[in-house]
Amino acid sequence: MTSRAALTSSILLLLVTLTIRLAKVKSSDQDQRSSPTLRPLSSFQQSYAHRIPSDQAVNERGRRDIEASVKAHGWPSTIFSPLCEAWAYFEAGGSIGKPRHDADNVRDNASNEASWKYLDALVENGGIPSLDAWISNSNKLEQDGDSSLGDSSWTYANSTKLAIKSASSSSSSLDKKLLPLALALRAHMPHCEMHRSLARDVAIHFGLYDLVTRAEPPAAFCVVSRVSSAKEDEKQMVPLLTRVLADAALLPPALKVLEAVKTKQDQMELNQSSLLLPLPEESYHPDVTRKNVDEDDLMLEDEDVEKKEVPKDIVAVLYGHVGTSAFASFYKSLRESRIKFVVRHMGHITYEEEMQASEQRGHGTLSSTQSPLSRAIPTALQGYGVRLDIRNVEYKAFDDGPNEKSKDGDSEQNQLDWNDSEHHPDHPARNEYLAGINLKTIMARLDPEADTHAPLPQDLQSLQTALLQSHPAQLSSESIVPPAWKRRSLSLQAATVIASSSDPLETLKGISQNLPSIAHSLSSVSVADSLKNLAEEATDVAAKVGAVSPGWGDAAFGFYVNSREVNVERPSFNVFQLLDVLREEDKKLGDLEGTVRPMLERTMEVLMGEGRGKGKAFNILKTIRKGMDMGVEKLVQYGKKKNEALVNDQDNEDDDEDDEAESTGPSSKKYRIDVGRGGKKAVLYLNDLEKDPEYKSWPNVQEMMMRMQFGQGPTVRRNLFTMLIVLDPASGNAHPAINVLPHLVNSQFPVRIGLLVVSRKDVAQKKPSKPGPWDSGNRPFHPRDSLNLMRHISKRYGGMAAMSCLINVFQPHSGETLSVGDYIQNHVSLLSQIGVVPEDEEEDARQEMELLLKSPTIDDGYEDAFDFATQKLISPGMSFFNGIPFPDASDSAFGLGVNEVLRYEQQHVISLVMQGAITDLKPRSVYANLLSGDNCYKQFHPVLRGSEIEYAPMLKNVNDQSLIFPSAGNQMDIHNVDAFFVIEAVLNFDTIDGVNAALDFFDMMQSAPAKWHYSKTVSVAFRVVSNPRKGDRSGDPTKAVGYASLFCLASRFDIKTLKRAFEIIHENKSFITAWNQFKTSGEFDKETGQSLADAVSKMPQCSNAGALDKDNYYTVNGRLYPIEGPFGPFLNEEDIKMLLSVEMDRNVGMTRLIAPKFLGEPGKSDKHTNESTSPVVHNAIALSATALNHVFSTSVASKPTSLSRNAFAGIADVMDSLASAEEHNPLYFSWNEESAKKRLQVEVSVILDPLTEPTQRVAPLLLTIRDFLKLPLRLMIAPRQVVENDLPLSSYYRFTIDPLAVPDENPPTALFSNLPSNHLLTVRMDVPEPWDLQQAFSVQDADNLRCDARYGCGDEAYLLANAGGEIPEGTQAPNGRIELTHMEYTLKSLLFFGQCYDASTNSPPNGLQLTLDRSKLKDSSSNSVNEMQVEIDGSTFRTSHGDGIEAPTSPHDHTDTLVMKTVGYWQLRANPGIWTLQIEKNSRGAEIYHMIDGSVSPSGRLSIPDNPSEFISKSLIMKDFSNHGQTLLVKRNKGHETSNLFPEEANIEATENEGNEVVHVFSLATGHAYERLLKIMMLSVTKRTKSPVKFWLFENFLSPSFKSSALYMAERIGCQLEFVTYKWPEWLRGQSEKQRLIWGYKILFLDVLFPLDVKKIIYVDADQVVRGDMTELWNLDLKGAPYGYTPFCDSREETLGYQFWRSGFWKNHLRGKPYHISALYVVDLDRFRRELVGDKLRATYQQLSADPNSLANLDQDLPNYAQHDVRIFSLPQKWLWCESWCSDETKAEAMTIDLCNNPLHKEAKISMAKRIISGELFEESWEELDAEVERYYQEFLTLTK
Repeated sequence: MTSRAALTSSILLLLVTLTIRLAKVKSSDQDQRSSPTLRPLSSFQQSYAHRIPSDQAVNERGRRDIEASVKAHGWPSTIFSPLCEAWAYFEAGGSIGKPRHDADNVRDNASNEASWKYLDALVENGGIPSLDAWISNSNKLEQDGDSSLGDSSWTYANSTKLAIKSASSSSSSLDKKLLPLALALRAHMPHCEMHRSLARDVAIHFGLYDLVTRAEPPAAFCVVSRVSSAKEDEKQMVPLLTRVLADAALLPPALKVLEAVKTKQDQMELNQSSLLLPLPEESYHPDVTRKNVDEDDLMLEDEDVEKKEVPKDIVAVLYGHVGTSAFASFYKSLRESRIKFVVRHMGHITYEEEMQASEQRGHGTLSSTQSPLSRAIPTALQGYGVRLDIRNVEYKAFDDGPNEKSKDGDSEQNQLDWNDSEHHPDHPARNEYLAGINLKTIMARLDPEADTHAPLPQDLQSLQTALLQSHPAQLSSESIVPPAWKRRSLSLQAATVIASSSDPLETLKGISQNLPSIAHSLSSVSVADSLKNLAEEATDVAAKVGAVSPGWGDAAFGFYVNSREVNVERPSFNVFQLLDVLREEDKKLGDLEGTVRPMLERTMEVLMGEGRGKGKAFNILKTIRKGMDMGVEKLVQYGKKKNEALVNDQDNEDDDEDDEAESTGPSSKKYRIDVGRGGKKAVLYLNDLEKDPEYKSWPNVQEMMMRMQFGQGPTVRRNLFTMLIVLDPASGNAHPAINVLPHLVNSQFPVRIGLLVVSRKDVAQKKPSKPGPWDSGNRPFHPRDSLNLMRHISKRYGGMAAMSCLINVFQPHSGETLSVGDYIQNHVSLLSQIGVVPEDEEEDARQEMELLLKSPTIDDGYEDAFDFATQKLISPGMSFFNGIPFPDASDSAFGLGVNEVLRYEQQHVISLVMQGAITDLKPRSVYANLLSGDNCYKQFHPVLRGSEIEYAPMLKNVNDQSLIFPSAGNQMDIHNVDAFFVIEAVLNFDTIDGVNAALDFFDMMQSAPAKWHYSKTVSVAFRVVSNPRKGDRSGDPTKAVGYASLFCLASRFDIKTLKRAFEIIHENKSFITAWNQFKTSGEFDKETGQSLADAVSKMPQCSNAGALDKDNYYTVNGRLYPIEGPFGPFLNEEDIKMLLSVEMDRNVGMTRLIAPKFLGEPGKSDKHTNESTSPVVHNAIALSATALNHVFSTSVASKPTSLSRNAFAGIADVMDSLASAEEHNPLYFSWNEESAKKRLQVEVSVILDPLTEPTQRVAPLLLTIRDFLKLPLRLMIAPRQVVENDLPLSSYYRFTIDPLAVPDENPPTALFSNLPSNHLLTVRMDVPEPWDLQQAFSVQDADNLRCDARYGCGDEAYLLANAGGEIPEGTQAPNGRIELTHMEYTLKSLLFFGQCYDASTNSPPNGLQLTLDRSKLKDSSSNSVNEMQVEIDGSTFRTSHGDGIEAPTSPHDHTDTLVMKTVGYWQLRANPGIWTLQIEKNSRGAEIYHMIDGSVSPSGRLSIPDNPSEFISKSLIMKDFSNHGQTLLVKRNKGHETSNLFPEEANIEATENEGNEVVHVFSLATGHAYERLLKIMMLSVTKRTKSPVKFWLFENFLSPSFKSSALYMAERIGCQLEFVTYKWPEWLRGQSEKQRLIWGYKILFLDVLFPLDVKKIIYVDADQVVRGDMTELWNLDLKGAPYGYTPFCDSREETLGYQFWRSGFWKNHLRGKPYHISALYVVDLDRFRRELVGDKLRATYQQLSADPNSLANLDQDLPNYAQHDVRIFSLPQKWLWCESWCSDETKAEAMTIDLCNNPLHKEAKISMAKRIISGELFEESWEELDAEVERYYQEFLTLTK
């Protein structure tokens, strides 16, 4: 035990340190500009490295704590919630790693087995008595009002423990850690809430829950339905007959009733809702599906399997409280019945009525944790960030309230006197940080066995008193922001402190999240030169791996999960997606290890001997995992390097130019087809930009680049782009590529047009045809005629004339076949119309063309065109852009694909121009240069045409004995091989295609070439895999075993023998006959025959485990080549060469990475490998590559831009090099690496600068990953050498991720402790993108949090200060903590958002109105009668004349929006449940459009079926927090191909003339002061306006008290009020300052903020008072402008010098136009939407906001800047008067008075209002209006008490 003397000595040393610190505080106060005295690190106490405890305050009102929480008040949590959420966790796991469109629409029972195992474990022993008791006592609550009824010993924590225990058998190692975290975060509560909403609707519908009596529904009930037996359309099951059961004992008789009823589908209850049935993505219990499958298994020999037919057309949905006896009973009965069933958590379905009753009885709901009338509590959420910004108050903008005494907190006479504070001798050490020191913590560290609860000894009491008395000076120091010259090294100084900390992560969190309080002390820390050098190296490494945060001065930041980058930088970071990423990466590693590791261990046993090699196998597995972390692009780069280094080669300056070029341009390369070489005579080029005279005036390359800087297109006299169109004009089929030409030509895009004219029929028959006899021009025209005509017109009249003919004449003809004479006449007519052929020369031109076509020359070029098309494997309907294929003409997504290619290639070519690779002189041919390289192919092989590449998983049970090596390629040294390939034929020999494919496969192997690739040394082996399919029972089932056994030992036989043995098995009906023939037929020598017989008679040592659900297919290292479809029935040599070619780069990289682990390094051959073991090595390497390919194909994230594999240097390699460095790097840290030594583990790697906003957010995540998940974590600190002004110096930050949070005992909050009391703070919330968050409760003004000098900083102090020293009766600060400021936010809804495209035009249908309605069980008849009929079996059903009771409708059950032009974006609000998305029924859009089927592929490309389904609505399911975008495709109805969504101009004018009685006014505000002003503005508008007024207030920033009291006031003063909201889209550049965010909302979303029936809106600033009738402004003619603003006054001469628009940039930009003020404006919303003004403003904003110094007054500068594109109508000056700019003489005629800030002097808003708005010019003074508003507020308070 440490001696007392040592303890005292250590603490006294701290006292000395404290004295030094206090002296430095005083000296810094005296001279801020003096040279800084840097102090050693030891003097910098790590007081901010730990959460400051909050159990004791230094002084009764001397401490400032602020906490914020977020709850979903509409989502009830009970003790059943963890049990449901754990089930939802595993249910969601079934879709982990799948593309969203697959995960949402495919019922996958196998992948969801874990969720059923969990339920099986829960119900194994029946129900939990405590949970049953909770249910049985619920009915008493409503009667007795006592929420403590029932078994109070069972808590939420008990349920959590039960859930985790039940899940243990179905959890992976990471799942066991992630599940408790997910439960604490409430990550899957939306899923349970969705189930609750469905259960509530069904219970009400069937009368199980009565809304009047509110009697508790049963603990479980089941809905059983007879459905349509249309198996081909299972997703659209139709409920034919439905029964609801409230007792499990009634299930058997109910099933008998349903099975016995014989009715036709059209006579049954088709009016029943599909909501009664399982959803398409819900999985059935696996026992049911497994039994159905097993009975069809070919190998099934189990005599005990019950043969009872499963009722496949009966499905059930079980609703219940998981964990109760009733649920367990139903669950077991359904499982035994073997019908298909799904489970839904019932939840607390009475919650809505309980909350309503609570409100009626006067109990608050939003600010309390639990209503007295409900046993449920609101759901407390985590996963959000809270930012406290320090406000720089230039103009006082806070509400003094009724008690207007000084409360600023900076008056010296009001400061609390701390000098008399002392420690009580009977008290122990205080458990809080005082003056930066926690004495209790220090004592515990120095002497772990000391009693820290005992009173302090005398000497330590003195120290504690000193700390108490010095604490105010420390707080004062914390509030001092160091000057810029002292901040330059702050990042290095922070890194120094972190590097020397005993807990770097805690220190990182403390410093980054509390920087405003630490910066002053931090700026005095000295930094060693060695650390500066290491920091410089770290930032260089960060730049190489792309770990850069552009928003923070390119400071280092990168967060990687297994080298997969996760974007944590944005404020809307979604921690729930991070959980998904961790699970997905864990699943991939688990699959990789489970598949590859056994194969590697078997391989190493062969190479090293039995029982040996497991360690080496795991080392090889880790290398394969490294390949997974590298990603495809990095592997390709690695395969091309000259040396083996993964990271160090990044530093080589001697890399070849090819390698450098490889890294330029877009990161994901598109392949090209060489359609240039060999086409000199075949392709007809209509223009040449480099030679044709019409392009002489076009700019050169340098001029083009200058023009592009000003937003102009890439117009240049160089053939930068070449477009080849392959067409058959005689086919009658349109070629959509022709429609692209006018857009390119008219925009002066530098594109050369080439035509390849061939007959589709000729290409198909592989033989050129000739036209028939001339027949006076009556014969049908032939493609050869078209080619000759186009060549003639091009030479005779010029390329532009030929292009006009191409665009206007080469269109599909209708009716009868067009004759060649008519075809010629069409061309002549067009040439005449465009003025190329004079009218009097038309006949000569026609005769000239006839002569040309009557006797065409033998060499007319058509044969060349035909040969070129057949050689390149191209045909009419195709088109290419610089060799990149456009989608085929038949592809319904042609337009989308064209846009993608154009964007890609323009970016690629311009990047080459910028690098100097393309100039005016070089290369000689841009086209030829682009059509070269590894990614360019000589032919357009079918392999290249698949829109999506698919990779099959590795076959699990195959070995080297099944490999077949062609004799021609079996002599190479495996040490010199560049890539190993295995080509597998997975075939079902019960099909003709399978047999024929096998025979062809043998022939191809026999004729295999000696060399497979022109430049690489490739080893190719083959494998045939027997793939018997369940259900195939043709012939002898033992033949399947024979096939499998033969090919498992294929290496023993030559190819000819294998082929004949296969034929014998196939030809014989009996396997025994085939077996005898091997030995007796004489076709084989005796030894071979016996070997064959022995081989096929053994049980196969390999199998088709892991094969795809297909009959027949080929794979090349996993790359799928299906036999069906465009690939043809068989695989030939050219096919294989093409497959090897497209897969070569990645597989060379994989071979180079993996092979040395088997073969040894070059020159150091492994002793275990030789010629005899080469097949073993070949097999292992190729299978490893197969496994990696499959991993890569399944790892596409939902948002590739934010969740992607690192495309730069490998982050894992960077961390490996740091870990293996000889000298320890103090900026590198690692934890939990021991856990990855026995199995593959998810690894997290982070590079960061310690002082950025992303670091603030990520620090608590790292602590959770390290301490709770215990994952391997590696961190590199990369501080900037010099920091400018981009530090979060003005923000405190907290991120909520507490794994130990329990809702009813330890609810999660974001807590800020011991904040300086002199700061004015404003709250800013960082929430996931799908969250629609609103403030629910706050005593104080969240926009202006400040301390009162007399009473303190907490809520009670605020109440005292605003009540004249008395706390209002009935008011109680939350938790009874005086010093605490508490705020609560509510998750009002979640967001659906996405993109909408018109598939016909490939453009967003701007203005299309969409509606979203919650799907419900509804009556089919308005005369529905609520009658229930009871069957003999006890089940109930509705009589035919009524479907049931409809659940009550909520205002939140419907929402609508418009589709933006910008990226087709739309967003709609919804709560968890099933929703119906459709085009507004009565809108113009419903006349023009209908929805079609389509999806987004894993690569992000839009995929539209050839014959897409059409529908009027789309079902959307809200069940998680992840922000998955939705893609909506629409298509035009017939007859509306050119219709416009917006009415014509004349119709709009007519609408305007009709007038609208209601005047719509829009406004927004934040903070109590502006809310007070806003009410006064509303009152003045209503009083002065003769027409009815409706206010639309933006609610995102309004306080809950304002919203409720404003509604009351609106009712009293006679106006309407509605709140609108919108969530800032992720793709639009955000704003970090709250004020600028508000300005953005004021102007950027006007087109989508209001319903379509609002035709006009008037915006009025909150701080205005209206004197005139707003009807006059409403009816004002805007002269065709979309909006009208008032120009700034210029009548007050003393402020003219402050009008910046009178000179400089603004004067030049405006060019005489006025600069308008944005405090009031009127918007013609119809015109605004029709002219896409919103999109123009957003585009301009996006461009200008890239410079943080632009748009200083965002809401004002933006429309003024854009007025050359978007016209502003200047309103008469009288419509806005502001004292700052307008003279006193003009005040009398002012219609509105604006309280704008005066640049000459500072004045608070309230005092300005009282002074300006008074006197004879006003009917009521501002104070009188304010008093009236206050009167309404007091009335409201009285009514709501």
